[in-house]
Amino acid sequence: MPHVLIVADDLTGALDSSVAFAAPGRRVVVSLRPDALPAALARNAQVLVLTTASREIAADAARARTEAALTGLDLARIPVVMKKVDSRLKGNTAVETAVLATAMAPGACIACPAIPDMDRVVSGGALAGMGVAAPIDVAARFDLKVEVPDTLTEADLDAVVSAAQGRPLWIGARGLARALARQQAHPPAEVPPLEAPLLIASGSRDPVTLAQMDALREVLTVHLAPDGAVPPLPEAPRVALSISDGAGALTGADAARRYAQGLLAACATLRPRSLLICGGETAQALLDALGIDCLEVLAELRPGLPLCRIVAPWGPVLLVTKSGGFGAPGLLHDIATSAAAEVSRG
Repeated sequence: MPHVLIVADDLTGALDSSVAFAAPGRRVVVSLRPDALPAALARNAQVLVLTTASREIAADAARARTEAALTGLDLARIPVVMKKVDSRLKGNTAVETAVLATAMAPGACIACPAIPDMDRVVSGGALAGMGVAAPIDVAARFDLKVEVPDTLTEADLDAVVSAAQGRPLWIGARGLARALARQQAHPPAEVPPLEAPLLIASGSRDPVTLAQMDALREVLTVHLAPDGAVPPLPEAPRVALSISDGAGALTGADAARRYAQGLLAACATLRPRSLLICGGETAQALLDALGIDCLEVLAELRPGLPLCRIVAPWGPVLLVTKSGGFGAPGLLHDIATSAAAEVSRG
């Protein structure tokens, strides 16, 4: 059994929290579906992450999916258990946490959704800060008793983790995951360089990602996929692609499905050794299309950008994921430029 278990409701959250535990000699494995759990356990991971892809579905379905994800796990043998939640407590937080608490029977449930380095903090039981329109009563978002300590800084999170008695159920986001990882005092993981061919593919319409794609155009042609229709792409060391608005005949969901299938076809032709995917839903859809059920988290390429290893039909691939609303305008420009330098040195 693993030493750490994280249960997340979406892929980007699973990766964003689990990458904190990546370290030399410590394997971090993410299971993408409940039926992939045996394969994930067979990898002898010290840190196991389960994704339920349940943030946007009905509460009853989220409960059933979380229960299914835990089937076959003996939580009594796992020292550290964390329910990864959205840092603004969106989704089916209450029902999913209740399922985990029932399976685990913890001595306490400690909720720490703060991410201090994003200026998102908890004080007096309320979550507030960047991106939070009005303070959120943390305890009110759960159907069970939770402790909600003040966490204004990373030092506060470290203090909460250090002071905890027994074996609590931890509830939180990236800030808490990093505090739990720091408590274990492992050296940071080495970051492998991206290998060519590199495909940068964005399925996000978030203004943050759109600004990043604009900056990327300074060093790389960005090919457009209107309404998700992926055009023929050139074979080159670096290729960039972005979904874009088309005639509007398709719904957003239909365009996303078309885009995922187009990406699958493009990958079969380009056979990238490195993939950088912007948008969690796009990453999940492509992994599903590729038949990937598990991945291994290696390191952070940049802060907030987990780097993983997958085995695609054409061979091993380094996968980087970026949430749509994350990062400075020059992020993708810098990564593409660094990748070009690595290719030149190689």
